[in-house]
Amino acid sequence: MKSFINPNAKIQNVVLAVIYILVFGAIFFGAMHWYYVERNCEMIDNSQYCIVYYDEQNAPTTRKSGTKIALDYAIKKCKNIINVLLF
Repeated sequence: MKSFINPNAKIQNVVLAVIYILVFGAIFFGAMHWYYVERNCEMIDNSQYCIVYYDEQNAPTTRKSGTKIALDYAIKKCKNIINVLLF
């Protein structure tokens, strides 16, 4: 009995593997990002001060940095802000 290998099956498996890596990689790294944001909020909630090194002039323009997210959250929670950039 002859066994036939479908060459398209190999291509399909490679394409599915790439899609799997892209989708689950994005989910994983997105989840990691929000883990850090959640962790920073927890620290800010349990502190009187928020000490940052934040330079508005050199901040990313296409997205908010983790520092900016934490700083905005600390301001919203009325925490004492210390930006060491100013020292």
